[in-house]
Amino acid sequence: MTKKLLINYKLKQKNYNFWLNRLNLKNSNLVCSKDERLSNFENDFMIKCLKPNKSILEIGCGNGVLLKKLIKKKKVKYYLGTDFVKELIDRNKKKIKRKNIDFDQLDMTVVKSDTFNKKFDYIISKRAVQNVLSQKLQLKAIDKLGVFLKKNGLMLLMESSRTAQKNLNRYRKIFNLHKIVPPWHNLFLDDNLIKKHKFKNVKLIKIENFSSSFYFITRIIYAAYAKMKNKKVDFINPLNFIATSIDSKILKEDFSQIKIYIFKKK
Repeated sequence: MTKKLLINYKLKQKNYNFWLNRLNLKNSNLVCSKDERLSNFENDFMIKCLKPNKSILEIGCGNGVLLKKLIKKKKVKYYLGTDFVKELIDRNKKKIKRKNIDFDQLDMTVVKSDTFNKKFDYIISKRAVQNVLSQKLQLKAIDKLGVFLKKNGLMLLMESSRTAQKNLNRYRKIFNLHKIVPPWHNLFLDDNLIKKHKFKNVKLIKIENFSSSFYFITRIIYAAYAKMKNKKVDFINPLNFIATSIDSKILKEDFSQIKIYIFKKK
């Protein structure tokens, strides 16, 4: 039975319908992002951050693309994938059947102290928190989820950064490139707000700017080049391959529009 959607922020039902429609894409790897190389880059980095044989709660598991790669690369003790779109959960239950893997429909904005009956070594998300179109509810969800971390457990939230996006736009302006604006169904995270907020259950220990070089090369250098050559910007070009191969530490400026916000159980 579909759980009734609590409309506690603007455009929530429209957001639900948007992700429901994404189920019809021919390429299932593009449900989360239209840039498949970037999506793979993100998945590989997330998996690299996880130790094997641990319990994992994924918030916003979508159609299970990250999980499928995780199963191939790491031994997983137990995994629970959640998403607020029931149809995504139903599809995962049909396609991925293992004793140590479960799925459940969940709206992260209504998590309570008794939502789960167990605690996890890791709580992870990939572009899920940014779908909550309310800063207040984003912060509340992060804190409430922290209740379900084991002692020394980690929460890794791979989300878009409003701070880095502003830096990208500042340099794009130099080349007369149009301003990058988040899609209507996203509210990018504010790094300073995350750093200053007083969470009760978790503590922010690091913000990993792992994609800074990728975004600098593709969203500034390649975009400026394409404009000068009157070419249409696309995701299948040599610079995208180069951008996912360069160490992000090579650039000191923060252009990492996608980051991992790492929290530890208090």
